[in-house]
Amino acid sequence: MMGSQLDKVKELTGGDGEKKEGGGADDEEDPEVAEARREADEKRTAKYAKMERQREEVRQGIREKYNIKKKEEAAPPIPLPCEGRLTQDKKGPIPLPDDDDSFDPIKMATDALNTITEKLPFKLPWK
Repeated sequence: MMGSQLDKVKELTGGDGEKKEGGGADDEEDPEVAEARREADEKRTAKYAKMERQREEVRQGIREKYNIKKKEEAAPPIPLPCEGRLTQDKKGPIPLPDDDDSFDPIKMATDALNTITEKLPFKLPWK
């Protein structure tokens, strides 16, 4: 039942959407339409060019008011020759000093604990 109704609708609308092979007149555009389209394109291009000129005038006024120099489009920077890695070298752990007398972690921790306990308003039970 639904199939027959669908077929009727397809007949009324022109089939399954298949293009008819016949007159190629639909493919060619009317010369008047082509001319109108070209004129509209020219008008649109002129309109946007005018808008951009107006924007540039406003930008220039702002540059003059605030003494801003216009950025010049420079050539892209010349890349340095790379020899191996494309990125920076990875940072490793902080090297410890070679002098054993200058770095004593136990002494540092003890000094820090003593400094803190001196500033406390009470005595610690193990001291």
